[in-house]
Amino acid sequence: MKQAALVGKKLKSLRQESNLTLRELSCKAGVSTTQISEIERNQTSPTVTTLMKLIAALGQETSIFFDDGIAKKVALVREDERQIIIDQKNQVHIESLTTGIVDSKLKVIITRPKPGHVNIPGGYQHPGEELIYVIKGQIEVKVGAKKHVLSQGDSIHFRGELRHSVKNITSGEVELIAIISPPNY
Repeated sequence: MKQAALVGKKLKSLRQESNLTLRELSCKAGVSTTQISEIERNQTSPTVTTLMKLIAALGQETSIFFDDGIAKKVALVREDERQIIIDQKNQVHIESLTTGIVDSKLKVIITRPKPGHVNIPGGYQHPGEELIYVIKGQIEVKVGAKKHVLSQGDSIHFRGELRHSVKNITSGEVELIAIISPPNY
């Protein structure tokens, strides 16, 4: 089964383990009951923002979707085994490079934003720190009110509490790695 399809199944399981109805989770997360139901039945994929709201409402960390339940001290992730989240609304494709170590203190993802797209319109805030490294292309990282242009080989490190977003400012491919600590993505 594809990892994207497992998100719905895992979400439903977590909701039921928390003894929450669809309506109760909807109220806690600020996400409609219809949308939650469609996600649980794999009729739609949640946006990153929606998934994060649901996870927070369930009192979980995003890494719960990348955990196979086996405690490991070493986790090897082959390219064809990466777990994937696809945010269709914002056209963001995220692959987890860190999967399997329970209670990990960081999350490493690789993403390839489409030309002209912003990862989370309006920006995002989270506890901890984040580092972004550009593998290919050129991006604009907005942290607070300041915009930073990064090219291949550049990186930026900032506090996650600052509202931030990433935009592909080219007409071509961009590839970047983000390291987030603590893992919440």
